[in-house]
Amino acid sequence: MNVKPTNKRTATKERILHTASALFLARGFDETTVQEITIQAGVAKGTFFTHFPSKEDLLTEIARQEIAFIPEHAEVLDAKDPAAALTADIYHLLHAFSEQPAFYRKMWLEAALHEPALFERWQQLLRQLCPQLSDNELQSYTHIVNSQFHYILASAKHTGREEVYQALYPLLHHSLYSISERRSYPFMQRLVILGGGYGGMKIMQELLPKDLPDDVEIYLVDRLPYHCLKTEYYALAAGTESDQEVRVPFPEHEQLHYYFGNVTSIDEENQQIHFDNKEPLSFDKLVIGLGSVDKYHGVPGAEEHTYSIQSMEKTRRTCEALNNLPPHSHVSIVGAGLSGVELASELRESRTDLTIHLFDRGDTILPMFPKRLSNYVHNWFEKNDVDVVSNSNITKVEADGLYNHDQWFPSDATIWTAGIQPNQIVQNLNAEEDDSGRIILTKHHHLQHNEDIFVVGDCASLPHAPSAQLAESQGEQIVTILKKQWNHEELPDEMPKMKLKGVLGSLGKKHGFGMMGEKAAVTGRVARLLKSGVLWMYKYHSGV
Repeated sequence: MNVKPTNKRTATKERILHTASALFLARGFDETTVQEITIQAGVAKGTFFTHFPSKEDLLTEIARQEIAFIPEHAEVLDAKDPAAALTADIYHLLHAFSEQPAFYRKMWLEAALHEPALFERWQQLLRQLCPQLSDNELQSYTHIVNSQFHYILASAKHTGREEVYQALYPLLHHSLYSISERRSYPFMQRLVILGGGYGGMKIMQELLPKDLPDDVEIYLVDRLPYHCLKTEYYALAAGTESDQEVRVPFPEHEQLHYYFGNVTSIDEENQQIHFDNKEPLSFDKLVIGLGSVDKYHGVPGAEEHTYSIQSMEKTRRTCEALNNLPPHSHVSIVGAGLSGVELASELRESRTDLTIHLFDRGDTILPMFPKRLSNYVHNWFEKNDVDVVSNSNITKVEADGLYNHDQWFPSDATIWTAGIQPNQIVQNLNAEEDDSGRIILTKHHHLQHNEDIFVVGDCASLPHAPSAQLAESQGEQIVTILKKQWNHEELPDEMPKMKLKGVLGSLGKKHGFGMMGEKAAVTGRVARLLKSGVLWMYKYHSGV
């Protein structure tokens, strides 16, 4: 690992960096704590955070020095194929990857997301290799390179730099050259999908690999380089599943490109998506699948003092908080819908020492199910010592507890699962909303005033409550409309009714409950096996 010598003013910073590098390589990044680094480096924690706001910032600094120390090799600039040149440059950057793949994968993933020097290096290379590119084209091509690099590393399938090279080259080749070739079409259309959730994934699966017209390209916009299994966040939060178990790789295709970033607004008039740290992305067709966020119902302190399982980032924080609680701590889960029930039961199996309160606003838990199922779930909680607080009304949340009506409940960690609302980007759209803030669409799932903008999933006003299954069913119908629009065909007068196959929930790893169709209720081990089977099929048989 290359570390650039510095003057005395940065000696402390360099000592921290040297120490951290040695510990990361010896013990692993995740296993190394800030406290261990400061003790080994002989500095206080305050001094550490003065130089590095977080442990991850050490990774970007190490990557920055690697980038500065590794020159552009002659064969890179001599290559006639830009994809080959870029892949060769990446091959040189990953010179130590095979020695410590886990550490270097994490380091370069952080660099791809947060280190401008990496982006600038590839932009400069492209400028030398393709001088004919305009500034906008250069920016777009560089984003493609950065996104594909991040995607290959995030897939975690490759343990050596030769494997990374072999996987990356064809992806870059198809991306860069197919764009150039298809730009010769009189009109190259761009479909942008905001959010790689269940609806967005279904749309990609339906269009790829062979139902997407040759003159259409897809840009998937997401903050993460993989599809997250949101329905399984409860298990990640409880610590019974690893991060790797609740994600699925995005599909690969020469007409599919990734644009990783944080969306800040949608400009309908100019047909552009704006980001907080990237250039705007234009679109011809847009599918908005940004998902939902917690709805706090105006409860004081709820947003500030509760944990969430609404996003991967927030669920990771919830997992860390719950699994770091001292023995015999108190945990409160506000909201006894499907998410709250699954989280409470999973947490009970994960941490038998905890006192768990599940606050339910109604008289009966899961009232949308038949009485027999509700009783089964309630009895499971009684048997496993989970306190279900019925007819609750949380009036205030504080850092160390909450008020139910006027009664104080101490709580070392409070998780909010008491309702959702559309993403803020969707709330800012100039579109008609229902009473829940979801967008009211036409029967063809696009905005009433704009047939080029569709909304899929949690943010759409639909006949059923939001769910992964509903988002997938809607995604299928959106693909039908897109294909007819592209082919200039008449749209159907009516769309098929979206029917749900059923609902399955888990009570830990051995028990479950659910409805198959509209009448068949299942409980116990059979229900849990059914849910596990459905999840397995989705994870391993849903790719393109």
